[in-house]
Amino acid sequence: MAKAVDADDGVDARVRGIVQQFPQIDPLVEAITHRLSDIGRLLDKAAGANLTRAELTHEEFKVLLALHGGRRSHGALSRELMVSTGAMTNRLDKLERGGLVSRERDPDDRRGVLLALTEDGRDRLTTAVDLASADERDLLGALSVDERDQLNKLLAKLLTALQSELGPAPKHMPSF
Repeated sequence: MAKAVDADDGVDARVRGIVQQFPQIDPLVEAITHRLSDIGRLLDKAAGANLTRAELTHEEFKVLLALHGGRRSHGALSRELMVSTGAMTNRLDKLERGGLVSRERDPDDRRGVLLALTEDGRDRLTTAVDLASADERDLLGALSVDERDQLNKLLAKLLTALQSELGPAPKHMPSF
């Protein structure tokens, strides 16, 4: 479990420097945005390390996660993950060589091929999710359950307001 840290996170000093140069900036708002950004980057770093431990890239993880929901055609998978069909072919070839994905004839289209997770693919995906979920619980262990609940509610309120103003967030790798 992560320990509560009393040390300075460095954000306040950065914000003081920014506000000295641009006094019109609200230091509290600037500190919040810096902390959210730093937290996001650190959680992404941890997610990347967990994927490495599971022997997956971010791109491979996204493919396995999409296929966990059921078989897909190459084109449907490319559209869903917003990747060119050429790039998807390369990913699928590598995943198939690794025994994580299989290509099967589409029973509804004799020319079509459906992609599916193999048992090894399901196991690798489960390993990645297990590593990430345990690590995220540990990383957020500096907060009590009540604090996590409160933070979650505040972030949901902020996210809803931002979505109302700016539309949906850009797509990226799911977090677990």
